[in-house]
Amino acid sequence: MARIQGALKGDEPSIVYQPIYWLEPRRIVGLECLSRFSATTTRTPSQWFADAVEVGMAVPLELKAIRKALEGLPAVPDFFLAVNASTETILSGGLENVLADMETDRIVLEITEHTRVPDYNKLIRALEPLRRRSVRIAVDDVGAGFPNMRHIISLHPELIKLDSSLIRSIDTNSSRRALVSAMVSFAKETGSQIVAEGVETANEINVLKALGITTAQGYLLARPVRLAIAARLL
Repeated sequence: MARIQGALKGDEPSIVYQPIYWLEPRRIVGLECLSRFSATTTRTPSQWFADAVEVGMAVPLELKAIRKALEGLPAVPDFFLAVNASTETILSGGLENVLADMETDRIVLEITEHTRVPDYNKLIRALEPLRRRSVRIAVDDVGAGFPNMRHIISLHPELIKLDSSLIRSIDTNSSRRALVSAMVSFAKETGSQIVAEGVETANEINVLKALGITTAQGYLLARPVRLAIAARLL
């Protein structure tokens, strides 16, 4: 608990920004905001947030990370910023305050959740005021577990982000190609856009384009960078 309290009182987390690319012609269309913690370098960001869940402080830590990430909006005009939020944070109602004075039509809210949602109607109602302000909804880590598929069916997201586990070696794995192809067809039917995560090789890019995926991110395209560098890239 002391570690999380220290982060909330201090400058943690810091934020890095990973470019999201349109593949053809290749150009940056947005940035995903990612948290970094320097206080204990042996713990990953996901471990920090998992610790916050255990001590009941996940919502304030996520809201602080979102607030800090969106401070970068003025530096990247004409591009969207994608921030991560759990269903617990969305249901808390705190996001409306964080986004109160922001240019929300350039914000994408990535729902990151690996547990079942007991009441999707509550979640849908919590998202309504954000959507009225043109915040777009993305479901993150699709393919990594059952809850993400339920999110897609129930929430009708504007973006579907395919987990890196589906993209890795897709050029040599027919099962992954078949599943991703099915997701592309689903997205076309429902009016969603696919974003492929974790792209690391040119062969993966070629297969994704052949399958009809137009948007991707990953180390092959660009690593997460500080805001000043991201602004120069744009």
